[in-house]
Amino acid sequence: MLKSLKYLTILLVLFAGCESVYEAELDEVESALAVDARLVYGEPPYQIILQKSAGFNEADSFEPFTNALVQLLDSRGEGYLTQQVQPGVYELTGTIDSTEQYKLHIIAEGETFSSDYESVPETPDIDNFYSEELERWSQPGGETNVEEFKKTLGHQVYADISNGNKKTYYRFDARKVFQYTFPFDTVINGLPATRMKYGWESFYPDGNFNIAAPPEYATDFKITNHPLEFFQYSNSGILDSISAQRGWIYIIYQHAISQSAWNFYKDLNSQLGADGKIFDPLYVQARSNLKCTSNSKKIVLGNFEISRRREHRVYIYLNPHSGNHTLRRINDLYDIPERGVKSLYPPVFWQN
Repeated sequence: MLKSLKYLTILLVLFAGCESVYEAELDEVESALAVDARLVYGEPPYQIILQKSAGFNEADSFEPFTNALVQLLDSRGEGYLTQQVQPGVYELTGTIDSTEQYKLHIIAEGETFSSDYESVPETPDIDNFYSEELERWSQPGGETNVEEFKKTLGHQVYADISNGNKKTYYRFDARKVFQYTFPFDTVINGLPATRMKYGWESFYPDGNFNIAAPPEYATDFKITNHPLEFFQYSNSGILDSISAQRGWIYIIYQHAISQSAWNFYKDLNSQLGADGKIFDPLYVQARSNLKCTSNSKKIVLGNFEISRRREHRVYIYLNPHSGNHTLRRINDLYDIPERGVKSLYPPVFWQN
């Protein structure tokens, strides 16, 4: 009887049509140290960012962790101090030796935090790039109705990497520069004329971390057919009716990383792909190489990483009407502003 009364009460509330905001009372959780310590060898300044984690109902801005002692320790025990250049941002004053191993050592608010030792990886490289036509299907708004599925046609860019019979690990960042032209009216030598303007716009891939490693149980350590980026045929969301697309300059930043860093990103990808199921991983289950050595119960978020980076550039032009597609390497690494328009003549970095 009592259970029936409870159900009846719930139904009456639902049918009443009244709405109210419910604010759950969550337990106060002690903030944790969050560390962003990704050092790229040969690309100073080397910065380490310390912040305090925020609670669920707190503002998105994180409080900086100030007045900490932050240093690198090499395998000989020698320390390399940092200086705080702005609140929570610590900059290394020394240099990094490619033959040494380093660990991060932090003293903050009476606690000591330390990482495992990290080596400087070898300079990475990519053997070749290629692409294949691909159909991508998506569910706008998370709909499950098959009629709501959206098909996108384009090309998937892949990379092959040979490692000299070594097990190596990589992370990829990228920038996509879209080229387009459009006509404009002008006067040349006193006569009306129509000429072209050259425009470009930068885009950055989002989603999970793009990481690569040899197959776990393979005897051959080559990485083949690794997916980098998908380029769709239609660029209607970028171009207007008078503009014409002139292809993409695809900039790939290849980071050689350690196995522990690769494990960390792999765990983060599992969290980013979580959708609320009971066995989804928790944020504290990312395999970080950072620990609180003074108090094992304290949680530290983030990871210490030393990587080595190489930049690659590829020109991509897709023509689904003729079936003639272009994908070739670009050897000249000109500086490219985020966006811009140039009249009459293309900028020096322009690709055809």
